[in-house]
Amino acid sequence: MADKATIVLFSHVSNTRSITGAEKLLLFFAQELSPYFNCILVAPQDGKLTTQARSCGISVQFLSIPLLYGMYTPYAGLEADARKFQESREYQELTDWLTSLRPAFIITSTCVHALPAMAAKSLGIPVVWKISETITDNEYTSISVGLIHRNSDEILAISQTAAACFPEEVRAEKVIQLPPSWNDKEMMIEAWSKLRGERRRELRIKPQEQLVGYISSFINKEKGLEHFVKMAVLVYAVHPSTKFVVIGSAGDKSYYDRCVRKVKLEGLYTRFKFVGYAECLPSAYCAMDVLVVPSLIREGFGMTALEGLAFGKPVVAYDSGGLREILHAAGCGENLVPASDISALAERVNVMLAQPGLAITIGAQARERVDAVYGPAAYRSRLQGLAEMWSLRYCSAPPVREADSVVEPLAVLPELPVASPALPRSKGLPSRVARKRRGKARARKRSGRPLVLRRAARKRRKGSARRRSTAGGKHRRARRGGRRRAA
Repeated sequence: MADKATIVLFSHVSNTRSITGAEKLLLFFAQELSPYFNCILVAPQDGKLTTQARSCGISVQFLSIPLLYGMYTPYAGLEADARKFQESREYQELTDWLTSLRPAFIITSTCVHALPAMAAKSLGIPVVWKISETITDNEYTSISVGLIHRNSDEILAISQTAAACFPEEVRAEKVIQLPPSWNDKEMMIEAWSKLRGERRRELRIKPQEQLVGYISSFINKEKGLEHFVKMAVLVYAVHPSTKFVVIGSAGDKSYYDRCVRKVKLEGLYTRFKFVGYAECLPSAYCAMDVLVVPSLIREGFGMTALEGLAFGKPVVAYDSGGLREILHAAGCGENLVPASDISALAERVNVMLAQPGLAITIGAQARERVDAVYGPAAYRSRLQGLAEMWSLRYCSAPPVREADSVVEPLAVLPELPVASPALPRSKGLPSRVARKRRGKARARKRSGRPLVLRRAARKRRKGSARRRSTAGGKHRRARRGGRRRAA
């Protein structure tokens, strides 16, 4: 928009087969920021994220930017590798692009997307670093945390768990917590009953059968599918009419195939439905009776659990990271079990299946609580405060280059692109005449001659110019008069 400051949001991925939780969060974030800023989404390639962004009216730019994976799993040579990345062609192209655009500030998503923050910081462009994951806790964690601290003006943490790696003084200085939410328009609340019936018919789930679900954008070992399968074996022994659905693409094909083989070996293949990427998540959640999130890593938040609760489904999960925050906020702390305890996971699912009425009540109450804490209204209220703060802090004047930047300053910076239409001259916009006048005034100051002498010289120059312009006319009239007399 012409009357809004331009900001840039950097996504570290843009998958073509499915859209991850981090991508969905960034897209929703950009949509909600659009009323306040002119948002440009930068992604490495065209994919589901960029397609959806364009459909929402968000500008898209493609830039190939290397990811610094060591930011998530820090190691001794992390800083040296970061400096090497700053010497790459991609980094120079990124810096050149930011130099020409000069946004009011940038937002980079996930800890591994470090180069946009480094490039912007080197140009004096403010940086908001969005942290959605839990950085691995080891002896080198301070290196990763230090790089984020030095190359950011603010750190936007998705949860207390994601912010916990930063020292207390850093958290007090620049860490702001912004938990995610969901788009009510995409929830299709009025159609839940219809969606449930249709999806269950597609999956061939009978009315008396209960469905336990598992969802992950990219299924790998860390997402705990094998634990879900082992849990299903224990649950089936108690509730043999139960069926299970696995939704998601195989991130690790060999691991995924191993889990499918395990299901077959246990004789449960007819009780399982393996579904790839689900375009319509509302129908997937609506079809379930219980959602299980057996993640083996400390999730920064756990968007799948939040979505399940938002759809009114009871969620059973391992007690770790952001999952603990979500389920406690939903009043479902009893559905948290110790991490990697498959027996406890199965036991809690069995409680939900044994009392379907209780499960429905728990799901409905949890939806009300998460809506109050994480719902769109709560999210927009938090975001409005942030947008107003960023506007005052970063958009009142062009970004200023930092003096202590690691990268050498450029000799000449291009002017900021004009995003708004030309203002009337009464607003003070310099005209060509005004610029000429100022130039002449500066020239007079440099000349040092008294004003009287300058005026006299100007009159002499004007008189000489008039005489030269009229001299040709006098000579022509004289020649014509001479020819008439000769005739």
